[in-house]
Amino acid sequence: MNRQRTRGTAQLFFFGRPEYYPKLGFVEAAVFGIADCSGNNYPELMAMELKKGYLDSVEGKYQESSINDDSLNKEAVREYDKQFRSGEAGKE
Repeated sequence: MNRQRTRGTAQLFFFGRPEYYPKLGFVEAAVFGIADCSGNNYPELMAMELKKGYLDSVEGKYQESSINDDSLNKEAVREYDKQFRSGEAGKE
């Protein structure tokens, strides 16, 4: 999260385990008035402000990127994963 702060990221949203992530500072996105793209709220939709007060005047719906849709990205993920099996990861 420190890397995200230094890159200028103001907030983080994701789907996570509500039993675990609050101890890292995450809260339910509903606290900030954020719902999923259908307008639903549930504990797994988590949020964290990296810049205090950034979400004070924000309300809206979380629209998940298609990059997370495994059915659209299976081949790209397989190609990416191959570098870890071959030991090529991190060699630049």
